[in-house]
Amino acid sequence: MEQDYGQQYKLSQFINVVRNYLLEQDFFEHHLYSTLNYKIENTDTFKLKNDLYLRYNPEPDIWQIRLKHDKFFWIGSMFRDERNLSVFHRNEFTVVDIYQSKQTINDVVNKFFELLKILEEKLQLLPLSKLEVKYTTYKEFAAEKDFDGRYWMVVTDYPVEESFYDERGVDNSYAQKFEIFFVDNSKCVEIVACGKLGENLNKINFIAGKENFMNKNLLEKEFTGFGFGLERLMIIYNK
Repeated sequence: MEQDYGQQYKLSQFINVVRNYLLEQDFFEHHLYSTLNYKIENTDTFKLKNDLYLRYNPEPDIWQIRLKHDKFFWIGSMFRDERNLSVFHRNEFTVVDIYQSKQTINDVVNKFFELLKILEEKLQLLPLSKLEVKYTTYKEFAAEKDFDGRYWMVVTDYPVEESFYDERGVDNSYAQKFEIFFVDNSKCVEIVACGKLGENLNKINFIAGKENFMNKNLLEKEFTGFGFGLERLMIIYNK
């Protein structure tokens, strides 16, 4: 019980630092409930009863607020019926989801590492933000077998079947989705999922019966978002 309390206290510290930083940057905090009346097909979703499910993703509900704000975020719980539970895969975990209009990949990467520096400064954490940042494509990353060293890896050019409401890239087979991994001596841990909002290109993961959920007004502005799990981020700092 004492160990659980310590973990919860650290999580609260992370949440407070992230929230204060974003509010100081004039981001609007959007509230979302933990239950939904729809599901994303082919996902490990918890069904409560009838058409009521526990929240699997903050998207696409969070996008509604973009009609009023150009900078917004959400901090809350997500629930996934993970088949193999581990320190990295839990039934419930805490996510930070951040959106801003007209952002490039470099803008998002810089914003994430700026946030890491604030966390490190406020909570006296290891300076992981100072490690080298490397860039690679999804194809190159999937073929790589040797990840020696300790650094950050930004993976770009994800195939459309790996995306979820991400804008199509220059090549029609790719989406403007990218992710940030933490590499620690051959171990690669996905930390941040990012993307430029667009129509859903994924024919496997989709919202059934919600054809009108994404109206044209929501897609008129250019928005790029990124999300990360706080517990997973805490694990790499604890090591």
